Amino acid sequence: MTKKEIDPYDFADITIKKDCLLVSRSNSGKINMMALAWKSIGELWGFPICTVAVAPSRYTYSLLNEVHEFTLNVPSPDIESIVLMAGSSSGRDSDKIKQSGVNLTPSKNISVPYIEEAMISYECKVIHTVESGNICSHRLFFGKILAAYIDDKFIKK
Repeated sequence: MTKKEIDPYDFADITIKKDCLLVSRSNSGKINMMALAWKSIGELWGFPICTVAVAPSRYTYSLLNEVHEFTLNVPSPDIESIVLMAGSSSGRDSDKIKQSGVNLTPSKNISVPYIEEAMISYECKVIHTVESGNICSHRLFFGKILAAYIDDKFIKK
């Protein structure tokens, strides 16, 4: 697959509509992937931002609090089924990257890799967090988008 760097807002409408795969890592380097539905692309303090909502019970929550970076990956049709797998088990107990068979590519700007088979990927550095409130307890992680990529085959010629 050939990835092309894009403006973070170019395909935001696609990203918002699809369930995604959020990749994070621990201080020791363990990579984890989770299924993610609650996200947005917008702007904060003049920066392009990817906001993700993660519950405190999730393994990813602890990883995001260790290493303040993540990649958000929009699955291509070839790997859409992985979202269900990623949301059905915990990375505390299993290696979801190995189970899924996806390939990871080192990011240019952060220590967390992105998924090579993803249609769209965002490299994000957490610059702010806030609790969502009592109705549905999640922490919102505001990630400054440092780079965004799309697989060439999804660009209409």
